[in-house]
Amino acid sequence: MSDRYNLPADSATLVNDHIARCKNLALILDKYPPQSVVADTKNKGPWLQSLVNGGHIDATLTQPAYNRWHSMMSALNATLFNASLDWRMVIGLGGESVLETDITLHHLYGVPFIPASALKGLTRAYITGEVEGYKSDKIDNDNEEVKRIFGSQEHAGTVIFFDAMPLKGITNFVLDIMNPHYPEYYGGNKPPTNDQNPVPVTFLTVTNTTFPFALAPRNAGKEQHVKDVEQVQTWLQEAVQKYGVGGKTSAGYGYFKKEMSSAEPPQPEKAQEPVAQTQAPSRPAEYIRPRIPQFREGQDITGSVLAPTDDLRRIAPPGARAFLRYQSFATKDVLMVVSAEEAQNWKPGDTRICVFVREEERSRCTVLVCQPRVKKK
Repeated sequence: MSDRYNLPADSATLVNDHIARCKNLALILDKYPPQSVVADTKNKGPWLQSLVNGGHIDATLTQPAYNRWHSMMSALNATLFNASLDWRMVIGLGGESVLETDITLHHLYGVPFIPASALKGLTRAYITGEVEGYKSDKIDNDNEEVKRIFGSQEHAGTVIFFDAMPLKGITNFVLDIMNPHYPEYYGGNKPPTNDQNPVPVTFLTVTNTTFPFALAPRNAGKEQHVKDVEQVQTWLQEAVQKYGVGGKTSAGYGYFKKEMSSAEPPQPEKAQEPVAQTQAPSRPAEYIRPRIPQFREGQDITGSVLAPTDDLRRIAPPGARAFLRYQSFATKDVLMVVSAEEAQNWKPGDTRICVFVREEERSRCTVLVCQPRVKKK
């Protein structure tokens, strides 16, 4: 047994010698987590961050893989469109893993992908839950059009869904945490008191990534099948915007931006030529409020105290003494601030319950202005 891996000594030596050159992130996460990471969750975060920074995705494999995927979709007369992540996404978070959390990655190339079955289920759930004329509480009650498109036990559906792969094989990962504030309450017999020590759970998410989506008629020679693809494309676009994909959608994960362009065909790399004409300045993007609750004045909000930085001060209103993170949202998107003098003594990492005062939009960030909660005597 190796000191670093739960492997025989000879195998552990081989892994140690070659793991840094491994270009398959899925293989490392699934087969070769270090013994220290499996034994103690506090070692998981630094290890995952080293993987994110270590270049364990091989672009010379993922780019051709995307090209082959695109060529196959074209040969099948598939309808293609692109959608970019609005923030972060995690698929397969609850999958089987010795690391407590998981992420769905392609087993050959190590890139994230969205399974076709997930997209088909998402689309059906959206239309049967939201679209008038198609609503139903269970599959047996679906109307005939839904059964025709999505299929049933008696026949296959008229529309084929395909896995969504990252555009040109390019993807970006970022580390995130879940922070259960009452570890002695979950699964235990103690009440959820604020003196318990939170133990953050680290996990990988996908961010700043564009995914091409593909749909094809089961029979391209039948007009009805082609029309069904056009209808499903609209439903799928709405579903990824409004319902989100993967886990933690209630916390803002898995949503895609509204802009939907055609999926780009594979193109050879070319040297960038200088642009001769003068381009008009781009208009600033419209501010989109993060998917957080609409708080009412006087409502309690829990946040984690952050160390003050110049970036946080630039976002916050004048006079802010303390800065807090709300849930796992990035501070550039959501920031809690407190101006009371007593707050300047709060220590970074502490969990504080504050009272909501008002909401402001500053530098495209939703700022939750709060005050300390008065201690009960």
